[in-house]
Amino acid sequence: MMLSKASHLRTGTARHALQPAALQQITSTTSVLSHDNTQTSVQVKQTQKRSFLTKMMYKAAKGVMPPISATEQIALGSGTIGFDRDIFTGSPSLKHLVDTYDPKLTVEEQDFLDHEVNHLCALLNDYDVSTRKDFTKEAWDYMRNEGFFAMKIPKEWGGKGFSTHAVSAVLSKLATQCFDANATVAVPNSLGPGELLVRYGTQSQKEYFLPRLADGTLIPCFGLTGPHSGSDATSLIGSEGIVEQRNGELGIRATFKKRYITLAPVAGVVGLGLNLHDPNNLLKDQGQEGFTVALLERDHPGLRMGDRHIPLNAAFMNGTVEGEDVWIPMDSILGGQERCGFGWNMFVECLAEGRGVSLPAGSIGAARTVTAAVGAYARVRKQFRVPIAEFGGIQEALADAASDGLICIAGGDLMNAIVDNHEAPMVISSIMKQNCTERGRRIVEKGMDIAAGSAICRGDKNYLGNAYMSLPIAITVEGANIMTRSFQVIGQGLTRCHPHMLELIYSLQGDSSPENVAKFGTQLRKVIGHGLTNFGHSLTRGVGSMVSLSTPFRSSTAYKNGDKLLAHHEKQLLRLSANFALTADLCFTLGGKLKFEELLMGRLADALGGIFLGYATLHHYTRHKNSIK
Repeated sequence: MMLSKASHLRTGTARHALQPAALQQITSTTSVLSHDNTQTSVQVKQTQKRSFLTKMMYKAAKGVMPPISATEQIALGSGTIGFDRDIFTGSPSLKHLVDTYDPKLTVEEQDFLDHEVNHLCALLNDYDVSTRKDFTKEAWDYMRNEGFFAMKIPKEWGGKGFSTHAVSAVLSKLATQCFDANATVAVPNSLGPGELLVRYGTQSQKEYFLPRLADGTLIPCFGLTGPHSGSDATSLIGSEGIVEQRNGELGIRATFKKRYITLAPVAGVVGLGLNLHDPNNLLKDQGQEGFTVALLERDHPGLRMGDRHIPLNAAFMNGTVEGEDVWIPMDSILGGQERCGFGWNMFVECLAEGRGVSLPAGSIGAARTVTAAVGAYARVRKQFRVPIAEFGGIQEALADAASDGLICIAGGDLMNAIVDNHEAPMVISSIMKQNCTERGRRIVEKGMDIAAGSAICRGDKNYLGNAYMSLPIAITVEGANIMTRSFQVIGQGLTRCHPHMLELIYSLQGDSSPENVAKFGTQLRKVIGHGLTNFGHSLTRGVGSMVSLSTPFRSSTAYKNGDKLLAHHEKQLLRLSANFALTADLCFTLGGKLKFEELLMGRLADALGGIFLGYATLHHYTRHKNSIK
């Protein structure tokens, strides 16, 4: 018992000894829990505060953001983005361009250039073509028989299966001899429905049309623009189709009035753009309303093709496509009934080649003509017993033409490689169209200034006059340059190419659900972070540029070492890219008003175009520097 009592006393003593430590531990634990609860409470309050601020900003942004139309939504989802998006990040990579895009001609394509294209050029007398307003039968037959209208149709269907780079090379070479030949060959290989048939046509459509297009039996054209459409070709004003059923057959009753359709007077088939309506829901989820493309042959009942336009002094075929209450069976829709309403996507792919490849090819041809022919003329033509090539003013004009020519060639090579990489870049194609056609006009104007009297008198020795009258046509078609520059390039670029903005806009277009508000908050933080990053890049690259440009730090051989010169210009383009990306971010503070700030959008388009073509020129130099002795 004494042991038991002693044990009890020791145990009790131990309990009393442990009690303060236990209390201390409990108190400490309680304190930690209390601190954690306080932190959690603070975090909850901060989260609630952020959520409240996000909701307020979402509401404010939604109030100034105009609704996006159905056409705009389709446009934002069409085509592809690539290097244009890289520019909007503020840190594009020249190495990525060089590693990804390498335009080259195959042996077969080069052989076609050296033989068939040279022979066609020999058949064409530019003065005779412009006077007669037509090619000779021999020239027409040669273009049909030798596959000039089928360069993009795959070989399995009887075409050439050429690359985009090869088509551009053919078009630019034809432009050095005859701009009308350039336009005539360009349409079937870009805006004609041949390539669209390959991608979207039904099997029966491919089997019927592609061999006939390949052997020249049918010459294609694309009927899109109307009297009231202009640069807004997708508005399709005056080109309406209504889904109907006749004698158990589903089809479309269409009325349309098209203008300025290249090759319409000689075309055997037209890809016709219509605004489709289905008031009685006869499509039944197989296809939808909207922009639809129909394929109609020239002898289709009710179709009228061919009242001819004469664009300025040009001789290429251009005219009207009209019809009232024309019955179009559903199997005449490109791709069949399920492709009803899918025309915009098709149009985007056509436009990438038509705007970004075919039209710049004409400017490339003009550049090669002026630099070679006018340059030689300046050496043999004398004033005051001195070759005019020795005059500073002539040298300045030639240098300007050569500079613009190099930029067009470099941009063309890069654009060709991008399209051959299975991309359809809407923004870059707009940049190429507007910049290269404008530079082409400047090139020819410089040539006219130098050639002077010999260029203003018409005759078969005048190699500039017809080009001078043709360039305004290139500037007008497929989106007038003023519209392209002041609206399309940045209007699409800011939303489509910005790395974070499109998702933010989509969140504002939806309802005010918690998911959309949260998505808006996430994207807004990314946009702000993107702006801050480019603000930092703009400062650091700007300061670095000032140091590298200052005379004490510049090597005496700075402009003689190609690699150093390349690195210098890449640094400058990186600086400008950061400045551009930061400015683009700031533009979003204008909200919906930005749509109407076309002077600002035009200046931004100039900056974006300059950066893209600057990188294209460095890409061109990098690829060719080892071939220059």
